This record gives sequence, structure tokens and C-alpha cells, in this order.
Amino acid sequence: MLSNTLDGVKMLHHDEMRNYDRIQGKLVSVIMNHGCKIIETPSFEDYDVYQHYFPQLRQQMVKTIDTDGRVLVLRPDVTVPLVETAAREFPRANQLLKFGYVSTVFREYFGRSTYGKDFLQGGIEILGDPSPECDGEVIVMAAEILKAVGVEHIRIDMGTAAYTQALFDGLPLEEAQKQTLRQYMAERNLVAFGKYLSGLSLDSEARKALEAIPVLFGPYAETLSKARGYCINSGMRNALTRLEKVYDYILYAGYADKVQLDFGFTSTLGYYTDMVFKVYVDGALYDVIDGGRYDKLSAQFGVDRPACGFGMNINLLYEFMSDAGLLEDAQPSFQLAVSYTDSDQTLIRDLMQWRQRGFRVAAYPDSSFIDSGDYSIHAVYRNHSYYKDGREMSAHDLEDMMRGL
Repeated sequence: MLSNTLDGVKMLHHDEMRNYDRIQGKLVSVIMNHGCKIIETPSFEDYDVYQHYFPQLRQQMVKTIDTDGRVLVLRPDVTVPLVETAAREFPRANQLLKFGYVSTVFREYFGRSTYGKDFLQGGIEILGDPSPECDGEVIVMAAEILKAVGVEHIRIDMGTAAYTQALFDGLPLEEAQKQTLRQYMAERNLVAFGKYLSGLSLDSEARKALEAIPVLFGPYAETLSKARGYCINSGMRNALTRLEKVYDYILYAGYADKVQLDFGFTSTLGYYTDMVFKVYVDGALYDVIDGGRYDKLSAQFGVDRPACGFGMNINLLYEFMSDAGLLEDAQPSFQLAVSYTDSDQTLIRDLMQWRQRGFRVAAYPDSSFIDSGDYSIHAVYRNHSYYKDGREMSAHDLEDMMRGL
């Protein structure tokens, strides 16, 4: 008997699927209200493309060999294949494209009590709009989705990759030295970061800014003021000016009280160029949504086009909603279960009529076992008649009982 099991792989059951469908439905409704078209990207992608953009994920990627010998991966991300396809099918650079999706992504994730090798991701990508208002709409959409599924208490951490990039552009350092600093920042390894920084030849303003950025987070107004004090060039100041415009959109949309700034966080997705954000739900130590602006990615596929978007780990959201009691209670998978010794024309016709009228009905032979939690009403069929609790009933009587559920 084969009994091998894989860690991080599981089957979803009926009630889980029902709740996932509800979450997915709310997500799709919100993003379609913002004018997004629902799409699905290919499941397989070229390994070389992902190795370039996700070198830190190459050990996690699920690889396979195509019939022509080319190495493929099951998509670890939706943004790259979406942008690549859009560049090919919609080559006009300033054309506004608003896409939404719910797709399985094949990479590891860790929750409070869950682990998986793949997860359901929902998200949006807006291409062709370079404005800070677009960034604001992306963040507001993320907040609206969580509100739609009943998650009210959230925190939006917002930063800007352009601010840090402008600082690094102004440093008189070798590229390898800058990359080492970025790596320690990404790892939040403040000890190694500080030790390495102390050995570099920098002026006091640049050193002060570098020391501050990894721990520069907190309330919006206070943190923005501090960030302005660390600006050493116009690029850093311009990044903050744009970030203010993004915040204004969020303010006017009614979500400003959820926002705090964080200039220290980074993403494992290496293509963000400006605004970046993460959304945390109350009580969770991990973000369920992250995204940002990536204006240089599309140019890699031949169309220089600005873009902004986010991805939501629906599995992590499900875990939180389960812990918080926000999922719908378990329900029987069908309304009526009919057990029989011998099936006949009358039973089959009744079953067909009930199902055509929208009732969920299952029939099974007496020799089979069915869990009582799977149905609301049980009846026995014998000699062309139905019986419930020993009392004879007609098909119409049973239908009335189903209508009353």
C-alpha cells in the first residue's frame, strides 16, 4: 500500500472550497468595480526569465523539462508573465491596461500554523499609468478587498524604493559594496549592516541616512518629517514628494488612519522602482498583501511602460479569517440523502426533477455509508415510496421540507 505524503501539499475539502470561493468572489467584485479585466496567465514559464528576476527563489521553483529540452518552471509569480504577455499583445506603451486575477502560485509560504508549496494568489496589475493616483488606487483596492471579506482591522505599511535608490545612487561606493549593504538591509541584519557600514569611507550625512533607513518606520507625519531630514539629494526629496501624493489619495478615500510609513522593508521580488507597500491584518505577524510600482519591468520585454500592482496570499488570509471566526460555518453538501435497496424509474425521475429545480440531492444504495453531517434530510426509498423516520412521504412532501431549510 502506498502511503507517501508530501509536506506542504493538501487537499481542500468542501467547506474550505466554499469559503475560498466566497473570498475569491468578493475579491473579483471589488477589482471589477475598479475596471479591471479578469485574466489567467500561463502555468509554465521559462526558467531563465525567473532566474533573472528571482535568483533568491531558484531553490524553491518547481522545475520541469519541456519536450524540446528547455527548462520550465511552474509560475512562482504572476506579474512577470502578465507583463510579458501584455508587451506582446498590447504593444502601445501608453495604453491603459487594468488586469485582475486569481491564480495558483508555486512557491513556499509560511503562516502562523500553516505551510505550503503553493498558494492561491489574487491581485491586480495596472499598466500604462505612471501617476501617484494610480498607486493610491492600488492600495485602496487592497484595503477594500479585506473590508469586503469582513477584515476591518488592518495596517498598511508604505514606503518607497525610489528614496533608497536615490540615496545609493549618490554614494561614492563600488557596486559590490552597495549590494552588500542592500543585502543586509533586506535581511534586517542590523548588526552586520552596522559593522560593514563602519568600514566604509562616507561623509557624515550619507552615513547618518544609511544608519537611519533600516529603522525608519512609524506614524505617517512623524516618519515623513524624519525622512526629509535625511535627504542628501533631489532624488530622495522627489521620492518623498511623490509619496505624499499617494498618501493624499488614500486620505481622500478614507483609509489614511490605516497607514504608517516604513522605509526599511524590502521585497523578495526584485523589480520595484518606487512606492512599495504591505498590508497586515490584526494579530498576524506576516503580511497578506504586498505590492508596489515597477516601471522598468515591461521594458525588459520590449515595451517601456509604467506599472503598479499587488498580490494577495489568499491562503494566509484564509488562515487569519479562520482564527478570527470570519469564515462561514460548515454546511451539509446536499439537502436530501435518499438511501435505497433497488433503484427504479420513479426514483431516478424524482432525483432529476429535484436537481433541475436547484435542490442538492444524493441517492445511494443501502450498502454504502454516508456521513450524517453531509446532509440535512434523510429518507428511505422502498417499493416506489419514500419514508422518513418510519412515516411514508411523497416526493412533494420531501421537496417542501427542502424548501423550508
